[in-house]
Amino acid sequence: MKKLVVLFAIGATLFSCSEDDDSNPTIDIPDPIDNAPTGQANIVINEVAYLSAEVELYNSGDAAMDVSDYFLCLGPGTYERVGNIVASGNANMQPGGFLVLNYERPGATGGLGLYINNSGFGDAANIADFVQWGDAGSARENVAVDAGIWTTGDFINVLGNENNSIVYDGEGESSSDWIETSTVTLGSANVITDPEELVASVVLNEVGYLGNYLELYNNGTATVDVSDYFLCLGPGTYRRIGDLQVEGELEMEPGSFLNIAYEMPNATGGIGLYANNDGFGDAANILDFVQWGAAGSPRENVAAEAGIWTAGEYVMVIGSAQNSIAYDGEGSSAADWSETTTTTFGQPNVFTTPVVSVVLNEVGYLGNYLELYNNGTESVDVSNYFLCLGPGTYRRIGDLQVEGELDMEPGSFLNIAYEMPNATGGIGLYANNDGFGDAANILDFVQWGAAGSPRENVAAEAGIWTAGEYVKVVGSADNSIAYDGEGSSAADWSETTTTTFGGPNAFTAPEVRSIVINEVEYLINDYIELYNNGNVTVDLSTYWMCFGPGQYFRIGDDTATDVVSGDLNLEPGGFLVISPVILSAPDDAGGLGLYANNNGFGNAENIRSFVQWGASGNVRESVAVEAGIWTAGGFVPNVYPGSSIAYDGEGFSPEDWSEDETPTFGSGNNSN
Repeated sequence: MKKLVVLFAIGATLFSCSEDDDSNPTIDIPDPIDNAPTGQANIVINEVAYLSAEVELYNSGDAAMDVSDYFLCLGPGTYERVGNIVASGNANMQPGGFLVLNYERPGATGGLGLYINNSGFGDAANIADFVQWGDAGSARENVAVDAGIWTTGDFINVLGNENNSIVYDGEGESSSDWIETSTVTLGSANVITDPEELVASVVLNEVGYLGNYLELYNNGTATVDVSDYFLCLGPGTYRRIGDLQVEGELEMEPGSFLNIAYEMPNATGGIGLYANNDGFGDAANILDFVQWGAAGSPRENVAAEAGIWTAGEYVMVIGSAQNSIAYDGEGSSAADWSETTTTTFGQPNVFTTPVVSVVLNEVGYLGNYLELYNNGTESVDVSNYFLCLGPGTYRRIGDLQVEGELDMEPGSFLNIAYEMPNATGGIGLYANNDGFGDAANILDFVQWGAAGSPRENVAAEAGIWTAGEYVKVVGSADNSIAYDGEGSSAADWSETTTTTFGGPNAFTAPEVRSIVINEVEYLINDYIELYNNGNVTVDLSTYWMCFGPGQYFRIGDDTATDVVSGDLNLEPGGFLVISPVILSAPDDAGGLGLYANNNGFGNAENIRSFVQWGASGNVRESVAVEAGIWTAGGFVPNVYPGSSIAYDGEGFSPEDWSEDETPTFGSGNNSN
């Protein structure tokens, strides 16, 4: 049998250590205890967490045993009484019982003896069990050999991983009866799983490419001393890490970071991490690599040969000393790195993508003034940016009168004196003057008053505007159009009476007085519906309706107009339904105009809305066309009795009207 068979129980503390733990002092042996057990206890070392300072004993016999006065010993001066280091369990070990001990003397190599007493750790008569790992020649190996429980030079090979332990198979007395496992089961039956191998791996983790700082990270499972590792940018630009200024420990534990002060070249470069300086052109020596700004740095080919980089790849950067490039921990290509505005040297990486963006923010379209805003995360020099209204109307921003800094910091504004065309136009912001018709060069765009400005198609091609869209304006030099910061369409702009050049936009909608003819039933009841699509209440009592010469009536004249529903004082979004009292709407072909007054029904300045049905050529058609609220020759086809013609609210042509078989007088149209 492998272990010392104990045939009697040991009493309370039997011995005290002498000054020489290998001496054999005279001791008093107590009388055998009456009623000794008839079975046998067999106490063995069963598991050793060799780097975690814990040891497990196991009673493989069929009798209980109090092992309080047993001792563990690695060598001279390293002995501990079992009763003093019990971590879990009871020192009175039952058959099949486990006892876990805290033994604070771990190591990647060692030999541990279990002794029945401390009367002499060099005496083979006192050693009960032994195990040796990592290397031969530990202090108590010869004692175990003399006791016949170990073989000289025998030891268990271990990986040196603190997550592993070595466990006994219960069969014999050699290293082959022990195995390393990754499943530590102190206090219970052993479980054998493949041990975790230690992986020595240190990588480049973050590079302040213009800040002269970089970070290493130990992403392995083994502690690595990087003192003699080297960093190399190229021929003549290599440095031993141990000679550099660092923050952190050069002996890097798993999961640790090391910050290194190292002069980076500029916005382009490539840096290699080497295990030594035996040859910076030798792929066998390079451990990691990253390249930014451009391909072709001196050690790129070495990294490519080593299989840790792809030739021609590089991390795109914008050239800011405030940013760094950071590794995502996944692979070995440029795609595993990205620029970040959140530098985290000494900590896990945080990825915040830098944004270079300057936008048109406010345009005084009749005031010859506009504003740029830096809505990105990086400073941008806009000196060589251009503004362009169309062919021959482009200007370099650095040549214009400005208020603010041309080198725009994030969140800053730049006011620019720039002659706007009139109440309609479209302006583009360009990164250069390489081609104002080239969508690759345009950065931002806004169009107001009407569609079709010269650079609209360029902006649409670039995906920063929708063809045909424009910002509606009232045509006041006191107003501006302002951006809401959200998207790239006309809906993200609106006219405001509060101009805020040089500060955040404030949106105060200009007063819009707008009443439109919204629905007409001209065959039975002659109902006419008006809709307030403006933003102010309008008194319609002085407005007039006109079918043609001599066929007009004032809306507020109750002798001429019957109010079917609604209020003459029409609020925004409100409907007014009226019917002429004396006149009748033409049944076959006719036209209806809404006028602000009766100062001249042939005057385009007075007409506000118009619709024509059945045929073109109504007398007031030309007035509406001149006012820009109808298309010459257009008309809405006639409808059946009971139906109405209804406006969709979108434009000023017959196509914006259609038949409604279920009229909705007093509420929104079905076509809206």
